[in-house]
Amino acid sequence: MGQIGAEEKNVLEQKKAILNGVPSLDVLKPCRLGDGIIQLEKEEELAFKQRFELLTKQLSFFIPASGSGSRMFQFLYDYLNQTSELNQAQTEQFIRRISSFAFYKCFPNDVKEKIENFAWTIDDLIAFVLGEDGLNYGLYPKGLIPFHSLGPFILNPFQEQLIQGSKLKNQPIAFHFTIQSKFKGHFEEAIKSLSEMTGDDYPVSYSEQDANTNSYAFYPDGTLAIGDNGDAIRRPAGHGTLLTNLAQIDSEYVLVKNIDNLQHFSQSEASTEQWKILVGLLDHLKEAFLTLEEEPSLVEFEKLNQRFQFLPQNELKNVEDLKAFIHRPMRVCGMVKNEGQPGGGPFFVQKDGKIRKQIVEKAQLANTDKVNALLMQSTHFNPVMMVLGMKDFQGNMFDLSQFTENDSYFIVEKDHMGKKIQFIEYPGLWNGGMAKWNTVFVEIPNEVFTPVKTVLDLLQNAHQSL
Repeated sequence: MGQIGAEEKNVLEQKKAILNGVPSLDVLKPCRLGDGIIQLEKEEELAFKQRFELLTKQLSFFIPASGSGSRMFQFLYDYLNQTSELNQAQTEQFIRRISSFAFYKCFPNDVKEKIENFAWTIDDLIAFVLGEDGLNYGLYPKGLIPFHSLGPFILNPFQEQLIQGSKLKNQPIAFHFTIQSKFKGHFEEAIKSLSEMTGDDYPVSYSEQDANTNSYAFYPDGTLAIGDNGDAIRRPAGHGTLLTNLAQIDSEYVLVKNIDNLQHFSQSEASTEQWKILVGLLDHLKEAFLTLEEEPSLVEFEKLNQRFQFLPQNELKNVEDLKAFIHRPMRVCGMVKNEGQPGGGPFFVQKDGKIRKQIVEKAQLANTDKVNALLMQSTHFNPVMMVLGMKDFQGNMFDLSQFTENDSYFIVEKDHMGKKIQFIEYPGLWNGGMAKWNTVFVEIPNEVFTPVKTVLDLLQNAHQSL
């Protein structure tokens, strides 16, 4: 039998993975304060902030920004398709508070007049906000939808990330956004507008999720799903595939956050302070690891480990274990107290006889009594506020593909043209993609986690001007 091509091999591997089902993840227990998550003393926070202020190493932000803004308005779509008590209440709140949203200032005067005189139906208003003949927010990425106003200026989260990130240092900070290339012109126009407003330049680069990483879709019987054009149906395979985008960034430390986690500029100081602490902490740990590289000592490592809780105590058995452990990319991840948010959290996971800390998505976990009990015991949540060190002691980039778990995935089921299709999705960039990184979880205040998942979140205090 002749050799099969790379594409055919990829199809067969994904088909096999779907037929085998979601891999089981051996989750031992959630990380909690003093057991996998550290709490910094005030003196430590001050020391790390001072360390940050003296830092001259290059910093970059990495912000995934390709997500669609239509999810913010999902309740409006639901209201139009099938009205329920919940989406009707949400829609009524949206209509009643319409003038409270920053994007209301984008409405033409004649539209505002119709709204104020009740000359428009709810359907008319929704069509204007979401449709192509209006603001077209149903099409735009979330990063381009206005969140806040600052005086006479209306800012989208892309612009605000640039403003707030640039506050960190009196030196240039680079920004890298993953986007859909068809909107690149819109992002560049937003930068131009921002530079005219502030007089500052913003070093920004972009990349798009590699289409070659898209998953193949299959019907429930295992046959490859084919579209109307005769080509195989493919779907983006999730944030886990952004590792190749991340690896393009040649900075000493990379700050990762979600595009929608913002506070109004007047309330952003707490986030700025936390970034300084997290970067300072990572720099402290990198220096400590460099000392261990020069003079390996299990005793000294355990002192460090006792404070920062990389691993269960005495997990490393000899100096060779220590050398292998410290030659890995490192991340410091802020964790907030869990107040019922959907998403991932910090857990101890066992694989191949080794215990590691990992951020685990609920979708990766089986629905069993044991797992549900672990979730109930979980106290903290991942807000995606992390600092990465991706270079070795010689300043060379690690090969990030060597520190992932390729068998960490889940199976997504969707409807396509009236038929069920299934495809593989890899857990977030910071889940399976960073499974073998050296990880420190540190508690940060909940006030720095104010994501905008629905447009109604913009009515909360964190998104209002003080």
